[in-house]
Amino acid sequence: MSLAKYIEQRRLEREREVRRKIRKEKLSNAAKITVGAAVGAGIGILFAPKSGKETREDIVKATKDGVEYVSENVNNAVKVVADKAKEVKEAVEEKYDDFTNRNMTEISPEVEEMDITESTEE
Repeated sequence: MSLAKYIEQRRLEREREVRRKIRKEKLSNAAKITVGAAVGAGIGILFAPKSGKETREDIVKATKDGVEYVSENVNNAVKVVADKAKEVKEAVEEKYDDFTNRNMTEISPEVEEMDITESTEE
């Protein structure tokens, strides 16, 4: 492995690590916000000036709405991931076909150099 390739590989590893840390931090912040909102909503419901029956009905309705919202977003996410996977698969297949169908009669520079040095030694 050449020094340039090694340096490039290390740079890419550092970039991946930074992206991974940022993604982890964003997920952590989103989880904190979600928990805070849920706790705030729960406290708001508990101290609301409604009867227990009305409060329970509101809780059931909010829970059903939440489940519907989450399932809808999960379904949308699954569709997006499936579409992206299909695009990537098609791109890989296309690149593979291009690679396997290209003209393989070209001589690499290493082979040419070997031929030149062999002919001068004779």
